[in-house]
Formats: sequence, C-alpha cells, structure tokens
Amino acid sequence: MSLGREVDVWRPRSGVVHSAFERAVNLLVDGELWTVLGAARADSPFGIRLAASDAALNVGAADRVNVRAGYVGVGRLIVDCRTASRWVPARWAQPATGLAARLVAVEHAALARAWHESAGMASDVTDALRGSDAALASAVRRTVGRGPGLTPAGDDVLVGMLALLTSGAAGAAGERASSRLASALAPVLPTTSDLSRHLLQQAARGLAGRALHDLGHALMQDTAHDVLARAIELALDSGCTSGADAATGLAAACRFMFFNPDWGAA
Repeated sequence: MSLGREVDVWRPRSGVVHSAFERAVNLLVDGELWTVLGAARADSPFGIRLAASDAALNVGAADRVNVRAGYVGVGRLIVDCRTASRWVPARWAQPATGLAARLVAVEHAALARAWHESAGMASDVTDALRGSDAALASAVRRTVGRGPGLTPAGDDVLVGMLALLTSGAAGAAGERASSRLASALAPVLPTTSDLSRHLLQQAARGLAGRALHDLGHALMQDTAHDVLARAIELALDSGCTSGADAATGLAAACRFMFFNPDWGAA
C-alpha cells in the first residue's frame, strides 16, 4: 500500500529479520530498521505498509531479507512494492494562534493514558535543557531504558521530544536543543533495547512515525477541534502506552520551546 520516504526498494541489498510479531516484522537492512506492517497501522519513514490489514506474516527472526527491483523478499514472503504510494511527511509550520489551548488538549489526553512516570521524565529532561550539558546528560541517562514496554516509556518520551525539536517549527532554537539532546543521548543508547536504539537514532534525525508526526502537525495548525481530536486518538492508539508517552514528550518539548520566556524559539 505505501512506503516510507527512507525505504529504497530499487537498489539491490540484503539483510535479516530483526524481530517478528504476528502482524509486524522488523527488518535490519544496511544498518537501518525497516518495518513491514498491516494496512491499519500508521506509516513510518522506514515502513512498508501492506494492503491487507490482518494478514499473518509467517516469518521468523534471522530469516534472510533480499531487496531488488521493487520487491522485498522476507523469508518465504514476497512483498511487491512497485506500485506502492510514498509517504513523505510535510515540514511543520510555525505555530498558529491558539497553540496554548491545543497543547492543553494534547497534554490532558496523553496524561490519562501514558505511563505514570512519563510526565515527570519529560519535565526532568526539559528542565535540564535549560542547564549545562552535564545536567542534560544526567537527565537523559535517567530516562533512557526506563519504564515498561518493548520500547521503554522513557525512550518513547524522548522520541516525542525529538519529533518537536527536529520539526523545523521551533526554528534555530529547536535545532540547537535537538543537537544537544542527541549528543546527550548517543553515549547511553547501548543501555536500552536494540529496537528502541534504532527508533531513537531515527528520531534524532527527524524521522518520526506518521501518527506522531500528524499529531504535531495538527498541534501547530489552527485546526478544527475534531481534526486535532482525531490526531490525538491515532497517536495515543500506538502500543499500550507508547503513543501516549511519545505525545507526552512532544507536548513537553512544545511547552519548553514556545512558552519558556528564558528560551523561546528563534
């Protein structure tokens, strides 16, 4: 059905299945993590979304992956990507009037579904962004790998923060903050799960998944209430708490960038 913007299925390459679940398979191709998933799931920069929403993907970890001429072979599964549409996320605009009210709506919804320590971790990291590099490194070290889930809640919070800071909406100040956060993150990536490590590295490059991207895009726009509500629901509907944890991080970074008189986007 669709390919993420970073997926090149035309250049010959090979890899292996990193991890396999009933309806999602992670592929390790040239050091990047690609994900094959059903139609009902959201796009991602490294996603291959199938036309069927409920097809069982009968492949296993360590199965071989071969990519060439628009086809992706995964074990005994062959995915024809030649006519798939391409998801390319739009760059976020500067925030429109009414951001404060939209932000409260996101915070309220995320708080109800996120892990109970996620808001505290997000606050800890944004507070540290105001301080020294050593303080930021300490806050990130306390966050990475912390909490439940295949991708720990703390990692999801950082993914959400990086989505906002790398979006372009926060201007040069966002670039400075994301660069500092990525630098603090790099030394502690080996302390979390391999899956999370790949997703954090992608987020640091501004490559967030579509549900989180669309939530941030709606947050920045002067959009109708139902549009924002739908974006919130889709973002929060990822994993048990992962989507809400990421939304918590995104909201915290937004509040830091646009409602912080000592910092401010520039």
